Amino acid sequence: MILKIDWETAWAEGIGEMNRLSTTGYWNRRAEDYSDMVLASDCNHGRNILNLFEREGLLQKEWHVLDIASGPGAITVPFAERVRRVTAVEPAERMAGALMSYAQSRGLSNIDVIPQTWQEVDVAAYAKNYDLVICCHALWQFPDILQQVRRMEAVSRGYCCLAHGFESPSETSELMETLEINEGDFDQFITVLNLLNDSGVHPNVDVIDYTLSRSVASAIASISNLVGKYRPPDTRDSAFIQDYVQSRAKNGIYQVNGRMGVLWWKVA
Repeated sequence: MILKIDWETAWAEGIGEMNRLSTTGYWNRRAEDYSDMVLASDCNHGRNILNLFEREGLLQKEWHVLDIASGPGAITVPFAERVRRVTAVEPAERMAGALMSYAQSRGLSNIDVIPQTWQEVDVAAYAKNYDLVICCHALWQFPDILQQVRRMEAVSRGYCCLAHGFESPSETSELMETLEINEGDFDQFITVLNLLNDSGVHPNVDVIDYTLSRSVASAIASISNLVGKYRPPDTRDSAFIQDYVQSRAKNGIYQVNGRMGVLWWKVA
């Protein structure tokens, strides 16, 4: 007997708790430490995704790119340095402010922000408006992910791209285990890949390596905020997090390596 998996249901159930906890308010609280990471890393994973499109011979200077859930600009800024315009969809006000401040520091004036969640955006107003629509490290925002992918396709006249980490740094898993934080072992990347294939979308699949760098203060704040999603950090947590980060930092920088899966396809 062949077992047919309902990937849409598997997805909705798998990301339910993460979706519930990762509110706009949470990401507003994360704006400072997350921005520190993006700047210290020089948008490493965003530049690697940009390089992927360049290697494929797809990237064009006249492109208008839509970056969904942009945060402080890890994708937005590298693409804005190479294409005509980038529009960022970012509902967290402090994240959007950090993005525009970063863009200004880089001398970029070709970025604008839609201050909404992607689900709130009126896709009819932007039909076939963009050459590339990308969502990176934010797929958990969409319990109804296939519907949101169709909305991405509706505003794209060229390509769509979903990117997500699929190989967490081993030290991150050990850290969460010590802090008794269980984020589950749900594989977002494989699930969304199967979901797309079942729906008739057969994306290209690529893998990129990335390095995330951040200051010691940023790393401590990031881990503390993550714990705070599940329970208030206590003094023991705080002491452990500080010791953990400081013992692994070099020259004041805390760094982790990871791998990201990139799914991209041309819109029919």
